[in-house]
Amino acid sequence: MLPDWFATDCHPAPPPVPLFNWLCAEGSLTQRLTDAGNDDFRVELLAQEEQPARTDEAQALGIATGQPVWVRQVLLHTDGAPRVFARSVAPLSALGSAAVELNGLGTTSLGHLLFRNPQIRRGPIEISRYPAAWLPCAWQAEGLWARRSHFSDGDLQLLVCEVFLQGWPPAGT
Repeated sequence: MLPDWFATDCHPAPPPVPLFNWLCAEGSLTQRLTDAGNDDFRVELLAQEEQPARTDEAQALGIATGQPVWVRQVLLHTDGAPRVFARSVAPLSALGSAAVELNGLGTTSLGHLLFRNPQIRRGPIEISRYPAAWLPCAWQAEGLWARRSHFSDGDLQLLVCEVFLQGWPPAGT
């Protein structure tokens, strides 16, 4: 199964509220998770490496499928547990020439940097179910929802995908 990305207002079968509200939120997910988790937020770096671009990523970035890209995969923890798996992808040409130093992020939240830089523009949010096989083994589950956005500042072309793990968001948020 490949993701079937739709703009948030065009998805033929969106998820129920409150998840839909989290998927559509335009602001920083880092800030929203921090607020929802009583200021208990951290980033767990799973991988940061060069990989071949997946078909959906290549299409979104305007590059060839399989072209080498920079990939960063993290778990976003709040309220004592991992809540979101995030995969960020950028063409190798963006490294070192963008307003955000991607290689030096470590456990710093990428969202923290993106939303503080007025030069960086965010494209529309798209949502889809996410393939379980693309998630880390311990977090694989069928039917999880994801959102993605394309960020740019001229030199920077960055695709950020955020997958909401089971049990998040809590009811009523």
